[in-house]
Amino acid sequence: MKNLSLFICLALAATLAQAQTERFYYPDAFYFVKEVNVASQKGKAFHFNIAVKENPADSLSRPRIYAIQARKGKEDFIGNTLTYATNTSGDWKTYSIDGTINPGATRVWFYVAVNGNGDFYFDNLHFFLADTAGALKETALANASFEDKKLLLGYYSSKQSADLKVSLSPLAADGRQSLQVSSTGQKAAYHPFASN
Repeated sequence: MKNLSLFICLALAATLAQAQTERFYYPDAFYFVKEVNVASQKGKAFHFNIAVKENPADSLSRPRIYAIQARKGKEDFIGNTLTYATNTSGDWKTYSIDGTINPGATRVWFYVAVNGNGDFYFDNLHFFLADTAGALKETALANASFEDKKLLLGYYSSKQSADLKVSLSPLAADGRQSLQVSSTGQKAAYHPFASN
């Protein structure tokens, strides 16, 4: 009975901790986005994955990775297609997203945000699209492993605040380098509309 009570207390504490992290956000979060044209790929399955090494400064800091499908307009997002990444554990985590191209979509945005403080490394972005037989085949993306000398070539990115440094790092999951985002002094704000 003691063990069961201990297990219930630990499970409740873990659930509350997760709910608490979702209630906070960082107004100065840094993000970068890779846009993929999918106008002729309607209804096909797709898969993204990216390698991430995390060294957060606290329990609220972490990367948030998701995909958004959009129509032709600048911010004409398709509301029901936001997909959050899941990850595997390890020194370098692999964050993955699976989905299906919406009939109204012309592009998919692979969106990576660094929320909080610490050092975060990103490498080996891959995009797979189903062929006519339904098998996933990799589609080449420019600067997908951040091997280009020009920082974030082929990506959209937010402005960098004074307490944020974005650079190329020799630490890599594969290849010569990765993208490093280092942040200090970011302050978490309460999110009154959080679902948890």
